[in-house]
Amino acid sequence: MRNPSIMDAGPQAIPENASLSADGRSLLSWTIVALFLLNCLNYIDRLLFSVAQEMIKVDLHLSDFQLGLIGGPAFAILYTVFSFPIARAADRGRRVGIIAISLTLWSAMTAFCGIAANFVQMLIGRAAVSIGEAGCTPASHSLISDAFPAQRRATAIAIFAVAGPFGAIVAAVGGGALIAAYGWRTAFVICGMAGIVMALLFRTTVAEPPRSQNRPHHSASFVDTVRQLLARRSFALVAIAGGVAGIGSYANQQYMVSFLMRGHGLSLANASALMGLVIGGVGIVCTLLGGPMMDLGARRYPRIKAWLPSFGLLWCGALYAVAFQIPTVGLAVMLMVLGSMGQHFYMPAMYAHGQDVAPPHMRAMASAMIIATSSILGYGLGPPLIGLASDILGESARVSAGLSLADCAKGAVAACEAASAQGLRLSLSLGSCFFILAAGLFAWASRWIVADVHDDDRH
Repeated sequence: MRNPSIMDAGPQAIPENASLSADGRSLLSWTIVALFLLNCLNYIDRLLFSVAQEMIKVDLHLSDFQLGLIGGPAFAILYTVFSFPIARAADRGRRVGIIAISLTLWSAMTAFCGIAANFVQMLIGRAAVSIGEAGCTPASHSLISDAFPAQRRATAIAIFAVAGPFGAIVAAVGGGALIAAYGWRTAFVICGMAGIVMALLFRTTVAEPPRSQNRPHHSASFVDTVRQLLARRSFALVAIAGGVAGIGSYANQQYMVSFLMRGHGLSLANASALMGLVIGGVGIVCTLLGGPMMDLGARRYPRIKAWLPSFGLLWCGALYAVAFQIPTVGLAVMLMVLGSMGQHFYMPAMYAHGQDVAPPHMRAMASAMIIATSSILGYGLGPPLIGLASDILGESARVSAGLSLADCAKGAVAACEAASAQGLRLSLSLGSCFFILAAGLFAWASRWIVADVHDDDRH
């Protein structure tokens, strides 16, 4: 007999036969739509800083490295720390309530960022945003895994994941227009208020699904849970591969608008719209295609969840590295669009594999471990590493051009801006090599990916 205090939330629990009845299908449809909208806000709030950062840099007098710290470690450290206890709570308690509280917190902190007056306040605000967002993905993946059967899981997770590129479009196009019209502070406050409204809607309309297996005798400790998941070698390799890919991915997200503005002289509105096309528009199509391709292809090619992202990351790393060095904006954007086509297969594959190999009572923790690896490597290293490299290489270009800081202050502004742009170009091209390294790790994981899934089936 299931425990209603754990299983029930929202207006009505999703019935056991939800996949068979009309009412059940309606509940499932709204569940995935609501999670999609929630994850959109997750990425909008996350990427809004990247869209606005050239204005924030000027207003708060920041360097590229400081921007990288705000967009990277400030987000990654607390995001990682809090993802584990929230995931443990999601494996035992009401996921709908956990998600709603998390959304409320990160939305309120997004609004707080809109009133930040200096580097420290912005750093604190973004760190607090990460605490709330730590509760989004693990609990959502656990909820999806219990609501949808295994043969539809990659597709359902792909729908949830496609909110990322969709949110990127909204943040880039809508956020860019909002920032251009009313300023970055107003944009942060408006997005924060929208999230609080969505949290109330989510909590009152989304139902909690029954868990796949209600086995109260499972009370594995945190250490035992981590050890059991890491014993599956493909799980560990896929998690590390996702983190390494995240170094290039999150650096591109944070600095692409800056690159288009500095390197090609575009306005904020045009640069953010192009970023929305590269990261968002292409990402929607490829992420939605990737989930069904892996679900259907796995019947004949069981290692497709490793080989498809491996090929895609190799493709995108090579094209991005070249695109950042092209002086013509049209050709550069075309190569970035082509490169982006290969970038968006790895996230659905990574999260779906984590849910495939994890026992039902460890699914939120499996997702949290993947997120922690992606956060520490991707967010923690990507933006600050590329920002620091940009500062160093930009300074080197300035010195090579025979320009001093006094020259820049006196009037050689164009030449100094060109040196800054060159530093950012080179650092982003170097960052693209991490995609290629991640491709190799996914290929390596393919050796065990089938055996590890079957090993879980035997238990």
